[in-house]
Amino acid sequence: MANSSLNLSSLDFDTLKSNFKEFLKTQSAFKDYNFDGSNINVLLDVMSYNSFLNSFYLNMVASEMFLDSAQKIDSVISHAKELNYIPRSAHCAVANITFTVETTGLTSNKLTLPKGTRFTGYNSNGSYTFVTDLSQTFVSSNNTYLVDNIQVNEGTYFSDSFVVDYDIENQKFTLSNENVDTSSLTVYVAENGSNTEYTYASTLFGLNDISTVYFIQAVEGGKYEIKFGDGLFGKKPINGASINVDYIVTNGSDGNGVENFVLSDNIGPGNGGEATASDITVITSSIQGANQESIENIRFNAPRYYATQQRAVSVDDYYSLVRAEFGGAVDDVIIYGGQDLEPKLYGRVIVSIKPTASITASSLLKNDIINYLQDYIALPNRIIVTDPEYFYIDVTTTVQFNSKLTTKYSTEIKSMILDGIINFSKDHLEKFGNDFRYSRFVTHIDSLDQSITSNDTRVKIVKRLTPKLLFATSFDIRFNNGAEQEGYYNGVAYPDERVLGSTSFSYVDEDDNIYPNCYLEDDAVGNVIVYTYLKGVRTVLKADIGTIDYNTGMVTISNLKTADYDGYIELSLTTKNKDIIASKNVVLLIDPVDVNIEIIETIK
Repeated sequence: MANSSLNLSSLDFDTLKSNFKEFLKTQSAFKDYNFDGSNINVLLDVMSYNSFLNSFYLNMVASEMFLDSAQKIDSVISHAKELNYIPRSAHCAVANITFTVETTGLTSNKLTLPKGTRFTGYNSNGSYTFVTDLSQTFVSSNNTYLVDNIQVNEGTYFSDSFVVDYDIENQKFTLSNENVDTSSLTVYVAENGSNTEYTYASTLFGLNDISTVYFIQAVEGGKYEIKFGDGLFGKKPINGASINVDYIVTNGSDGNGVENFVLSDNIGPGNGGEATASDITVITSSIQGANQESIENIRFNAPRYYATQQRAVSVDDYYSLVRAEFGGAVDDVIIYGGQDLEPKLYGRVIVSIKPTASITASSLLKNDIINYLQDYIALPNRIIVTDPEYFYIDVTTTVQFNSKLTTKYSTEIKSMILDGIINFSKDHLEKFGNDFRYSRFVTHIDSLDQSITSNDTRVKIVKRLTPKLLFATSFDIRFNNGAEQEGYYNGVAYPDERVLGSTSFSYVDEDDNIYPNCYLEDDAVGNVIVYTYLKGVRTVLKADIGTIDYNTGMVTISNLKTADYDGYIELSLTTKNKDIIASKNVVLLIDPVDVNIEIIETIK
């Protein structure tokens, strides 16, 4: 019969001991017994300690039984295996370089750069080894060879060898390194006097008993295991066959951003002479380096990847496939149909990616994504990989703080606020679909320090334009946030301000006259103008360079010809609402250069 005095709401040591005492007090044999001043107190400690350990152990065991609650990497990998999901390995950073080689004594007009040729590169994290992933031959009519646009991969080659022995029950071919880049694997099986290269297979579709394929699965300790077919789906190596696996061991994301390389190996002797490399030019600095997939990413990606069922049909299918295969190189991705484009491209799938290490993705990464997705779609050549459209938030804030509530100087408060604003951008923006919420933002500023008493903050949405110099360029900017027409901001009139403005640039008029320090602005009736100050007088140079739709925030600029500007032209819009909404394919972010902070010290 259940005892109503038992409390099962907490299982910590003190509560357990207290529960035992309360239970014993209800028994007539222990009525008015002093539990704290007798030897039974020791027995209660032992019982409480044992119960606590059992409850902890059972709780941990139960947690590891489910993907959602598992904490150990081995448990998460095991659950992912049930969903046919292979946790993403580390991925080496890749760079493209060009250089010349001066040679003497070569027996032919060919220069071979063998697979695994090593280069050394440097970034802020230190020096890293890069290697070529294939052998390439170059031809020249003289002693100078141009090695043009080759790819080098961060890491070093490593080999594992195994011998098939079916006398060993459940024999495993586990790679000896954790930081292996599984995309760099080459697997050879030597049997019956032949040495055959096996290829990677992700499914059983199309396989038979002679298919020379291998499979990969993650195992304990974050390592990976090679598996072969069973003689029905995939060829089964014979007993005694030798297996050799070559792969790159990489440092992952640490190898990104390398822009300087030197050739580490002497390639002369292998070509029968002497060779000296010079003028190494970096076409693309190292990118796409990524670390092994984390527990949280596996927990998120595995069930969604399983839902794709090895095909790309729905938006979620495309999203899961891209994140599962390129999660280290891709920070975020959004999928939508070509019918949402202007002009419309019906039947096309748009894959917009925000890369991890840069603003825009390299052509290499885009091509890799397209080639990867081709195997999962019904119709080829339907995928377009594009870049996000970035809009920036311009912040002007006046912050008051009480100097009696802090030991910080005003300069320290200002620096702390700037850091807090940038952290807000990282935490709440910089992803597809993340809107800017004004109330959350100003509350965040107030919470940065106890001495901050209030802030008066104004924000604008900004688009950065980079027109070609001395060339008439047109733009269609979809801010997708409405604006007040008559120079109002949140119901307050600002008659000397327009909702649309820009930073300065040098403007070239229709007669090729150049005017420095010019600006774009709306005229409050729907037109965009170009103006400057001539001898201190505001002068409109062109009254119809474009148009603005105040309801939608659509701005059109036609034939803007510039002679100079500082990096880019910022076109800013003061929105009607304090919240700024990120539409499809738009990423909002805050750049420190767009943050203006004024500090007012108050003493109370």
